Amino acid sequence: MNGTGDRTPSGLWINPAVGVAGDMLLAALVDLGASLDAVRAAVGSLGIDGWTLDAGGTTRRGLTATSVTVHAEDGQRHRPWSAIDARLADADLPAAISRGARRTFELLARAEAAVHGVEMDQVHFHEVGAIDALVDIVGTWAAWSDLGEPDVSAGPVGLGVGTVAMAHGTVAVPAPATLELLRGIPTVPVDAAGETATPTGVALLVSMVDSPDRWGAMPAGTVHSVGRGAGSWDPPGHANVVTAVAFEPTGPTADGEVSVETVLIETVLIETTVDDVTPEVLGHLIDAAIAMGADDAWVLPVTMKKSRPGHQVRVLCSPPLVPEVRGLLARETGTLGWREWSVTKHELPRHETVVELDGRPVRIKVSPHGAKPEHDDVVGIARASGRSARDVAADAAAAFRDTLP
Repeated sequence: MNGTGDRTPSGLWINPAVGVAGDMLLAALVDLGASLDAVRAAVGSLGIDGWTLDAGGTTRRGLTATSVTVHAEDGQRHRPWSAIDARLADADLPAAISRGARRTFELLARAEAAVHGVEMDQVHFHEVGAIDALVDIVGTWAAWSDLGEPDVSAGPVGLGVGTVAMAHGTVAVPAPATLELLRGIPTVPVDAAGETATPTGVALLVSMVDSPDRWGAMPAGTVHSVGRGAGSWDPPGHANVVTAVAFEPTGPTADGEVSVETVLIETVLIETTVDDVTPEVLGHLIDAAIAMGADDAWVLPVTMKKSRPGHQVRVLCSPPLVPEVRGLLARETGTLGWREWSVTKHELPRHETVVELDGRPVRIKVSPHGAKPEHDDVVGIARASGRSARDVAADAAAAFRDTLP
């Protein structure tokens, strides 16, 4: 965890780009600074025996994180959703924690009922699974409360592929209940054979992010601290962590202007050095990397060992895209290895608007420090009209300025 100042931030952004589970969310909030004692006390107020909760530091693919472990005594009983809801309602919990936990369990029960074609009152949770879920759900809401009950937003949920064994047999992932919970929620693919997003994790996210416009990139604001929660699964292809960012949202300054803050985005920089690849192949590689979704890609001239001239190829991409970029570098360059770094990218907030020029639309990228016409649109008009791209860009910029108050 790292942070600045003592003020409790009012915003919490969760990044589930490579997946999410209940224990991962809880661990991320503990890593962010939530009191484990407060979490245990909240779960203890339920009056359930036979469980323990521990937390400790760990690493996933070189990233430090916190993991939590729930130990629950085995049993043959099943707990109906109605009994769990009643226990939560009767527990000596702060209203916000009780309300949040009940909402999460209700979402889980509704999803299971929809999948199995039964009424919610007929949904039962196995004893061990119910205790695990109670600890994860009540614990996460208690950790959120201990952090000052910030407003929660989240990025798209990362979904893997393959199958997972469940009580009713082997099913494809995402699991049916997970898909039911994800209705209307943005998702991204993860190149991983396994269950990256669990029903409990998704139910927690959906119940904590209470507005559709709070799904997406991290809102503009000042980053205060960062927490990472590791899952028990440690796949070879990516760091199985969910990231929680405590931040203070951007607000009006004393003179009425809006302060400019950056958007925090976690990326990976992949690099390899080659001395036997032609410029044509390198150009194709850069185009291919951008086409597959990389944020950026570039080539630098370097002097290698034995004073050989060569090229350093760098690709900046989101964590889920890393396996594809590795494969691209290996195929196109024949390299035998590469280097990777986790990189925090800061982006200024921006938006896009459209102006009309010569009867054709021109997209304008608008940032806090200026506006710039989209080059492809400018070139299209320049070719059609016989004018220079420079003149078209100037006219488009003037047309945009005319729209300002």
